[in-house]
Amino acid sequence: MINPYIYDPNIPAAAVGATIIILLSAVLIYQYVRYRSWFFWAAIIGVLMETVGFACRLDSATDEHHDLPFLIAFLMILLAPSFLAAACYTAFSRVVWFSCPAHALSFKTLWCFPRYITPTFVIFDMISFVIQLAGAGAISRNYDIDHSPGRTIEAVEKKVLSGRIVLILGLILQLSCYMAFAIIAMRYFFISKRWRSSDLGDWKMWRRLSYLINIAAGLITLRAIYRTMEIPHDKETGLMYLQRNEWCFWCFDALPIVLVLAVMAMWHPGKFLPRTYTGWGLDKSRAMRDKDELVKASENTDVALRDYTPGDFGAGGGVGIRV
Repeated sequence: MINPYIYDPNIPAAAVGATIIILLSAVLIYQYVRYRSWFFWAAIIGVLMETVGFACRLDSATDEHHDLPFLIAFLMILLAPSFLAAACYTAFSRVVWFSCPAHALSFKTLWCFPRYITPTFVIFDMISFVIQLAGAGAISRNYDIDHSPGRTIEAVEKKVLSGRIVLILGLILQLSCYMAFAIIAMRYFFISKRWRSSDLGDWKMWRRLSYLINIAAGLITLRAIYRTMEIPHDKETGLMYLQRNEWCFWCFDALPIVLVLAVMAMWHPGKFLPRTYTGWGLDKSRAMRDKDELVKASENTDVALRDYTPGDFGAGGGVGIRV
């Protein structure tokens, strides 16, 4: 009988991992509907893919000789973080438009074009996703038609040179995109402190959302580094230890994703952004008008601004201040 794994998968670990992923996914789907965070749709696709992937991994661990669950788990777990990263990109765009003063909305200040934050990173992310899908698809197809007794996903990767190269190229492109985004998001977190006493800088709602973006970006980048290093180039190169030991998968792939889902549930965008910012699209012209209205209102009052919640902003009206 053929075992697709290089090791004997741990069934209790697979059961615990699948349970945690399913529970966190259920929480995020509930929050998505509860807070009407329609712009966060990419996260929902990501958590559904993770749920399917880890459920199939559990099925595969209990029956190592059943190929289909193994191949589904391999593809879903490999590709799902692309959608989680896309959710971070859209959340960052909302944070910038919500918190950045109008005079600072420029490439010079943000190191990215404010009107094209989401399209820029999502396009690169989706390109890397398609490249990875092509590479992983080539590997899985050859695995499925290979009936040799010593067949493993590692052995097929070595045989399918073109698929492996394509997969590595996609992972490197994805890693570059993640690292660039992590640097830009972290930099914004620090430079935005200078606006704490002006415009929207006094509000602490978006600061909590920044925790989500920066922590998630760092964890997804860490996971991408692991995946890039894990894929072996041939028999003598590549960090084979990462593929041959299951604990590496749980520590460097599964655990970062669990933590990403946990911080998304803890600091869900719907809890901190006004309803006008959580729809499918963001009306940037209206966002600018809201900023102007707030600035004029704050200039005409001597009462200090207090902390806000999304309930202080009506979906159908402008922004006001509570005293």
